[in-house]
Amino acid sequence: MNYICEHFSSIDSTNEEAKRRYAGGDIREQLLSADFQSAGKGRNGRSFYSPENTGIYFSYLYPNPENEPIGNLIFVTTVAAVLVCDAIRKVTKADAGIKWVNDVYVNDKKVCGILAEVAYQDSVPGIIVGIGINLSTTDFPEEIQGIASSVGTFTDEELRKIKKEIIGSVGDGLWQFFRNSGNAAYKECILSSYREMSLVIGREVSFGTENETEMTGIATGIEEDGSLSVKLQNGEIRTLNSGEIHLKLLR
Repeated sequence: MNYICEHFSSIDSTNEEAKRRYAGGDIREQLLSADFQSAGKGRNGRSFYSPENTGIYFSYLYPNPENEPIGNLIFVTTVAAVLVCDAIRKVTKADAGIKWVNDVYVNDKKVCGILAEVAYQDSVPGIIVGIGINLSTTDFPEEIQGIASSVGTFTDEELRKIKKEIIGSVGDGLWQFFRNSGNAAYKECILSSYREMSLVIGREVSFGTENETEMTGIATGIEEDGSLSVKLQNGEIRTLNSGEIHLKLLR
């Protein structure tokens, strides 16, 4: 796999560092990882809690120097979620699952967040995929204590091994994705895995945006572009395809 890897003991945000590099003319395909983030980024401008040593935080930069179409960031996030969930299952044996679209759960609590963004070098776009995983974090801020957890309990030696293996697995998977995104068979394989890993299909959910009335329904399936279909109580089918939408599992 031909991409650069660089690790930091601490950084403000691996996504922001990737943006700075790309904007400054660094067009290498690269993966930046850190043991601690002082200003980790989450969706919709939120922060992502990134305590020292108990998690792994990394960003993959895919430069696009020929200005090819970027495509659907929801599907990019879908791919990343599958890769992370698969890596957690294989490396730690934890029973990880995916809550649409960017959260990975273990034991009904969030252990990973994913943030895909478009970066620019002048007017030339690229993609940054940011991933934060709570591996053995036990102390969380009060506002997320009820929803956040970690993958498991590990020794320092186990953590070093797990971090290396997860980063390698997800990084290699993203490298392959960006070269096979137009391959129908590859895409169907990803969607099949996503559906198998989904925690929401068949369950009652509520959803909406900050400016929209909350709606409830049954999640019925994952569409070809990674969007989620929800059947409302009145029988209407709504397709959720925006990263601005929040989703809650009700039962």
